[in-house]
Amino acid sequence: MRNLIVALPVLLFAGFLAAQAPDLAKLDIVERSVPDGPVALVDGTAIDGSDFVREYRRHLHNVMNMVQDPDLNDQFRVRAGLTILGDMIRSEILLKEAQRRNITVSDADVQAEYKKKMDFFSKRLEQEINAVPTEEQVLQKAGQTREEALASIRNQLLVEKISDTIAEEKGSSVSTEDARTYYEKNPNLFQTPGGLHLNQMLAIPKPNPAKAEKAAWQKAEEQMTRARARVLAGEQFAAVARDMSEAPDASKGGDMGMIPAAGLPPFFVERASKMKPGDISDVFRSEYGVHVIQLVATEASDVVSFEDAQEKIKQVLKNVKIEEAVLQFCEPVVNDGNRTKIFIQLERSLAVLDEKKEKKDS
Repeated sequence: MRNLIVALPVLLFAGFLAAQAPDLAKLDIVERSVPDGPVALVDGTAIDGSDFVREYRRHLHNVMNMVQDPDLNDQFRVRAGLTILGDMIRSEILLKEAQRRNITVSDADVQAEYKKKMDFFSKRLEQEINAVPTEEQVLQKAGQTREEALASIRNQLLVEKISDTIAEEKGSSVSTEDARTYYEKNPNLFQTPGGLHLNQMLAIPKPNPAKAEKAAWQKAEEQMTRARARVLAGEQFAAVARDMSEAPDASKGGDMGMIPAAGLPPFFVERASKMKPGDISDVFRSEYGVHVIQLVATEASDVVSFEDAQEKIKQVLKNVKIEEAVLQFCEPVVNDGNRTKIFIQLERSLAVLDEKKEKKDS
């Protein structure tokens, strides 16, 4: 499904991730700013504070899984809150426009998307509980009823449909020449990844990455920091991995062998692409735990021809045009104080934080 810039006020299973995020209500600068009741009104329709908090927590949870330091500063948090709020406001504008134009989606499409999402989150929950979950268990984990989930999906599909319509009216077609220009300006994007021979070490926060508290993540990071220091001090990577790694291949010294880059997790490929054979990575996090990798060797990559790449390029460029068209369409409503009323003072908070930082840096 296309990844639009807009987010729905209530996304299916958004609570699935947010439920595992820490309770930030007493500490987080954004959550402290959330008023009782709505955070915004769009043409009289309320965007509820609880929906905003759920989306905001989901976003932070995803970020914390990707960065090494989970202690995100207040400026980052406020900017994230502003982004989420803007996305939710634009979604509401688009839903109202879809209603005005009598645009609908079929029950069959809603049910098909529901099944797709249910299958995805069932597999995730199965890993956590070591059993195949029922539909009721998945919905309970998400904090939604079946009816609420179906309504959320219907809104999601409506947003996509009206976004496509708006973009078509503004001209979202992409020519072959447009695609070729993009291809020639971005040659590095069209290389088929070759193979990577990696050694790895992994520390798993207890009891598992999904349920681990901040202290457990810090302990895992300290474990990998010590392991990395031993390698940099001259010990063999394999010996340290056997001693300190919790990866399945620890008994083999963390040797993963030569694997096609396309078959490796993106966070491995991204770091390895910046390394030379023999290099040791920094300590980094993923959804699986805390890692250190060593690049042993690489295999050459192949170049994807324009003929093979052009359809994907056209889709990427079309999505960019759709996003631009949606922003332009929503801008007059967003900027009209009579139509869009905002009750959470994030812009003021950001201005104060930026001013404090400037004084500190000067």
